[in-house]
Amino acid sequence: MSEPADAVLWDRMRSGDLDAWGVLFDRHAARVYRFCVRFLGGSQDAEDTLSDTYLEVWRSRRSFTVRHDSALPILLAIARRAGQKRLRSARRLTKHDGMAMAGSPEVDDIADQVVADDEAERRRAWLRNQVASLPPQFRDVYELVVYAEMPYDEVCRVLGVPPGTVKSRMARVRQILQGRADAAGPNDRQTNANALIGEGAQS
Repeated sequence: MSEPADAVLWDRMRSGDLDAWGVLFDRHAARVYRFCVRFLGGSQDAEDTLSDTYLEVWRSRRSFTVRHDSALPILLAIARRAGQKRLRSARRLTKHDGMAMAGSPEVDDIADQVVADDEAERRRAWLRNQVASLPPQFRDVYELVVYAEMPYDEVCRVLGVPPGTVKSRMARVRQILQGRADAAGPNDRQTNANALIGEGAQS
């Protein structure tokens, strides 16, 4: 007996069915977790963000409707918001810690690592901002392919578009990001767009 589709589960969840919520969690948790790891730049906060995401899914379940028989785009949109909230909190904490460390004798010893971490986070923040400003049809494809690490055929099924559309949109994302990277000032110049969006994305 086949399991119910996401749209059916979501309708049940709307009515307060916790079991349906649990099935959706089990079905998509791995994808959403990988999204969180890529979005946050590491696994340190990914599990907490995953938990935040599914709590928010339950709270906002009546605000969404599943399309194309997959709830994953909704889950990733909620995960993006949860991740952004954690990043803002982390930046506030880092700023506070930096002020507290001023004058500490260990500051010189960790200065190089701090600079390296700041540079890596600056690049991740630049990429997050660029992706967030993409037209929705491009952003959805990017996040499914790169953040959620979905193969193209599965992205086609989730978004209800043909394979050629997914490939052309990913190619367009590369062009957009490369153009923005090339146009950035000397202090903000980024690396090759293929490296930025992940050459490991499956085609």
